Amino acid sequence: MGNLLSKPKPQAPPAVATDTIVPMHHMDDNNINRSMVVMFMMRFDDVLDPEKLKGSLEKLLSRDDWRKLGTRIRLNEKGKLDCHIPEKFDEKRPAVGFSQVKYDVEIGKHPLASRLPRASSRPAVVGDPEEFRSLMRREDGPKCLNDYIYRDEPQLSMHIVSFEDATLVTLSWLHTFLDAMGRRELMQAWIAVLEGRDSDVKPLLGVYDDPLKDFGLKPQQPFMYAHQRVTGWKKAIFVMRYIFELVWYPKEESRIVCLPAAHMQKIRADAMADLELQDKGDGKKPFVSDGDLVSGWITRLFIQQLERPSSTRKIQIMNAFGLRATLANDLLPSNSAYVANAVTGVYALVSAKDLLTKPLSFVASEIRRSIAEQGERSQLEARRAIDRVSIEKTGQASLFGDAWMRMIIISNWTKGRFFENDFSAAVVKPGIPENSPERSSQVGRPSYIQTGGYSDNTFSLRNAFPIIGKDHAGNYWLMGSLRKGIWPKIEEVLNRSG
Repeated sequence: MGNLLSKPKPQAPPAVATDTIVPMHHMDDNNINRSMVVMFMMRFDDVLDPEKLKGSLEKLLSRDDWRKLGTRIRLNEKGKLDCHIPEKFDEKRPAVGFSQVKYDVEIGKHPLASRLPRASSRPAVVGDPEEFRSLMRREDGPKCLNDYIYRDEPQLSMHIVSFEDATLVTLSWLHTFLDAMGRRELMQAWIAVLEGRDSDVKPLLGVYDDPLKDFGLKPQQPFMYAHQRVTGWKKAIFVMRYIFELVWYPKEESRIVCLPAAHMQKIRADAMADLELQDKGDGKKPFVSDGDLVSGWITRLFIQQLERPSSTRKIQIMNAFGLRATLANDLLPSNSAYVANAVTGVYALVSAKDLLTKPLSFVASEIRRSIAEQGERSQLEARRAIDRVSIEKTGQASLFGDAWMRMIIISNWTKGRFFENDFSAAVVKPGIPENSPERSSQVGRPSYIQTGGYSDNTFSLRNAFPIIGKDHAGNYWLMGSLRKGIWPKIEEVLNRSG
């Protein structure tokens, strides 16, 4: 009787004999990447030609090597993901999922799109990304891994919303497809084809072989935080705390934050003044990046709502660290495009007391030190060696810190320079005159970028902050997902600080 009432197991479409089948790269196929569908929306204050955007992207993916990006995902008998690369694309099996909605009104008169965030004059929470989800995807767009496997969905989808004076362009994909710098590689190649510079498209790396398959197999030194690995009963406590958090506070809220250029300049000036006072006289000029400062700034705002200034609780600030630059001389050569995942995490471990009572320059310096030390080739390999064993045994990367720590995840996309993407070759007409004071971006470049997506029950995006980047005016944009009730408190703090 039970068998009669149970739902039949879904079946993937039959394999296509002409598809080329290759295993998905091991840094792409993991539980976290499988669990997330990412959406990336760019607002243009111009009218763009949807057919030019679609045609140039399809032309890129029709190239022999780049054809891999039109892969169909399948689960093999061992539970691993395979890439089924079509021999050719057609209307039935397109290279890219495409959809378009057109409104014969200006964007400012559309009831929802008119509320898309604009830059603020002071640090502020400026919007809820969930409010705009319907502008970012087609109604039946994929939301999970199974949608890609059982519906024969392309890895990449594009949704365009056209207005009389503006265009919204959203790309979406399962996270197994690429990371932030892989997205930059894709954008640069796409724009080259759009502009007719096909010869400038780099060859795609890793079409058949995984260039990182041996990375971390032969570490030359121990990982610097190996002694702080959270295992055994300590890991059990951490996991129970994590589950309790999600059960006790099941609801989450996401918000968009604008950090204006003028305030960012003040933060930097104050931090550099602090660091110069701490000059050790060793001839080394103190340095922290904007990313270090923004990461420290948002972490402090968040932890203020959870911990007292006297708290000794350990705070782990994990920054996503891209491997491409470090491995550019051999495994990931810069003269090729690696459109995949090549990222790990580096950790700054500080106490809540130090985070909340010391100057922002201290936190930013700790973040900078973690990147400098753990970002060395030898340390990256040592860390990867530990993770390879952990993922093989548990499906998850290793934890470092202690059982009672709070984790903050920062993913800084600024190096991707997404606000500089130049799609002017697809512009039909400017939506805002080029010399108008109302215009905040150059023609054909995004004035606003927003991310969003879906995650399944195996992974929560709580306490994660993507730094989307710096716009044309120098404003920084970031987002975050926190348990319900925290964002209103952060808004109060920002409002009081003016």
